[in-house]
Amino acid sequence: SSGINAEYGGINAEYGKFELAECQLAIVHCAGHHDPMLVQKLWRELLNQELTSGAHLPMVSMMNNLRSKIETLGRTYQSSEKFFPLQFLVQQLEVIACKGGWGEGWVVETLLSIPVSYPALHSTYSSLIQLKLPCWNQLGQPYHLHIAMSLLLSSYVQHLNSVPLAERKPLLASIQDIIDAYVVDLQASTNVGADVTSALSRFKALQAGFNKY
Repeated sequence: SSGINAEYGGINAEYGKFELAECQLAIVHCAGHHDPMLVQKLWRELLNQELTSGAHLPMVSMMNNLRSKIETLGRTYQSSEKFFPLQFLVQQLEVIACKGGWGEGWVVETLLSIPVSYPALHSTYSSLIQLKLPCWNQLGQPYHLHIAMSLLLSSYVQHLNSVPLAERKPLLASIQDIIDAYVVDLQASTNVGADVTSALSRFKALQAGFNKY
């Protein structure tokens, strides 16, 4: 490990001034070096570099460029949580999307296009919602992740025809229980902002949609 760290230190010294986080991530990946904090640091730098380099572009071009970068790197690294830390990346990307006004579905659509599986994304968003991180209140969108989750579940339900019939009924029941729980949570909220109204309407539409199944 000390040898790898020493080698990485030399690489970092050589490339650091150019902030080539993507190259550094590739090197760490090739070395099989497990350092979660380093990987998160490189991903954070990589995202910041992509946003900085595209700051002069129209918003749609910036969104498309970042999506393309995430898709490319995701296909390379997603097989290993060590180098594609999903929960960390979802949190980082959702904050970027929220600040940029890119819409609640941009991150979900991007990750599904890699593709990251529905169960993995559902588990990740559930964990982040349960954390109730203060950043969402600070951004003025306390239920941003709930809306993203509703879009994820809506997409999931639309693709249920690919799930074997024997598995579909228990899966639907599980999703419906999840949706019901979110509706109760949102209805109990003392915050009656637009994001709560939007999230509630989306989850209620999902509830209604289950009738056809």
